[in-house]
Amino acid sequence: MSQPIILYDLPGKVPGKALSGNIFKTRYTLAYKGLVFQSVWIESQDIEERMKAIGAKPTGRKPDGSGDFYTLPTIQDPSTGAVVSDSFAIAEYLEKTYPSKPTVFPRNTKALISAFESAFMNTLGPAFPVMNVVVAPKLYPKNEEYFKKQAEVRFGVKWEDISPVGPKRDADWKNTKAAFGIIDGWYSKSGGKWIMGDTFSYADILVAAWMRCFSVAFDKDQWEEVKSWNGGRWDDIVEEINKYSILD
Repeated sequence: MSQPIILYDLPGKVPGKALSGNIFKTRYTLAYKGLVFQSVWIESQDIEERMKAIGAKPTGRKPDGSGDFYTLPTIQDPSTGAVVSDSFAIAEYLEKTYPSKPTVFPRNTKALISAFESAFMNTLGPAFPVMNVVVAPKLYPKNEEYFKKQAEVRFGVKWEDISPVGPKRDADWKNTKAAFGIIDGWYSKSGGKWIMGDTFSYADILVAAWMRCFSVAFDKDQWEEVKSWNGGRWDDIVEEINKYSILD
């Protein structure tokens, strides 16, 4: 029997610990393909040292340009010895290495789905100020401190100015709803349940991963409001894909 694939993840103070939208992409990909995996939880400040130790490649440069940047998700596959970082690269690796498993890039759609991911993340951008401030308290103290510092670099403002309660938060929430409406418009043109009609793909994993993240991170009232948007589409997507076991 082959050993489980190791998935490196950040722990959150939520049921099952999983919280990151980016890492949910890999969890859903592994689960959809029916691959057994095991989570290894790493604190933010330990990522670089641990990734270097297992031979992971950096995924970019640090925001301040001071050196290589190591991120999660990263997987380590004992069956092949491969270590792969970045959710899209991981999906590509799993497709190539386990071709007999259900595909997430049907009918040579990898290039189009890569373009979809860019469009999706750009469109979802208005949600991230609110997302950051609701995620932070759900992290363990050292991770929360690191997360806030990184957010200040990304947004170019002090933490307390990213999405303060009041007019700024109200505007951010309004913009979030508008962004979801744009993505809903894409789905409405597909003629089916998924972005490719009746064909499930990695594009839907991208959407489901972030919706799962929102469902975990948002307060109950916030998620209930999101569930009411766009005819309940986002809750339907989360419920549909949650049929797959993404928590080991």
